[in-house]
Amino acid sequence: MKQIFTFFLLFIYGISFAQILEDSVIMGPSYANDIFYSFDNGQVGSYSGASWTVAFYNKTQSGAIMLNGGRGVELWNASGDISQFANIIDTVGIGSWTKLYDTDTTWEKHSAFEGDALNSQWNYGWGDYDISTHIIQGSRIFVLKSIEQNYFKVIVEKKDFGVFHYRYASLDNSFDTTILVNTPDYLNKSYAYLDMDNHTLQDREPSHSEWDLLFTKYSTDLGFAYYPVTGVVSNEGTEVAEIKELPNNASYTSQDFNDSKTVIGSDWKTFDTIANTYHLQDSLTYFVQTENGEIYKLDFIAFEGSSTGKIKFNKELVSAGPTSILSSNEALIFHSIYPNPSIGSADI
Repeated sequence: MKQIFTFFLLFIYGISFAQILEDSVIMGPSYANDIFYSFDNGQVGSYSGASWTVAFYNKTQSGAIMLNGGRGVELWNASGDISQFANIIDTVGIGSWTKLYDTDTTWEKHSAFEGDALNSQWNYGWGDYDISTHIIQGSRIFVLKSIEQNYFKVIVEKKDFGVFHYRYASLDNSFDTTILVNTPDYLNKSYAYLDMDNHTLQDREPSHSEWDLLFTKYSTDLGFAYYPVTGVVSNEGTEVAEIKELPNNASYTSQDFNDSKTVIGSDWKTFDTIANTYHLQDSLTYFVQTENGEIYKLDFIAFEGSSTGKIKFNKELVSAGPTSILSSNEALIFHSIYPNPSIGSADI
């Protein structure tokens, strides 16, 4: 009798995992909001995409500072002589300055401020690591254009055990401030965010364990230029396999999962310039493995474009991962079957 009820429990769990659920997120007109999404809990956060200019990575040994490139923030390496900070008063030299971009594949490394780095393991692009003090000392002047089209000159003065000393000023020197960004204050978040137009720090991420995907705008390398796109990026620890098959035919077995944050990205849709509408890619399915080991099948079924920013998709849990309760032993731990043994009937 025990075996019969164990089988019954497994059957019920199997039915629940086979459900295909339709869900959606709404970014708003012109994709105004960033949406943090959990496969288990749906939308877990919505924040204005224009509420930040730069973001500071929350790990002590990292020097990553990311741009809000999807919303129009731009950055140039203006000088390697920080003593000239007060003397940079215009953008006359912008044509000769090196323009810098974030990578769109990783959260931690190769940020715009680390771009154009010297060929040295101690150089972080914006500064140099001092092996005696363990402090990264700033060595460059940048010019940054903000979302509101303001130009600022910037020095990352130093990073001292998790604290960024971030100085920026107007080109005419009428405004000059240094913001201290203590990244440990943003426990369990990937980044601390700064709105340079309004000079405020932003705590705009759910806790790391609460979300899997971010629906947002970001800047990507098209091969001939960097361009802002609307798409989906994966949380750190989340991996994705892209399968060029219809959902009913796609399988994640024998597939490699990729930890690049833009495997899903933006190319699941294309824009028809003649019809002035978006089309979804045919025969394209994603399998998303969350940090706790669950695997979800994901396929997009509708995209309304910039009028509403609504994105509709199907999701299906296809593997519960290492925490699965599908084994007979675990099922019996979480459920009582009595009386056991039973002569004629039993209760769960």
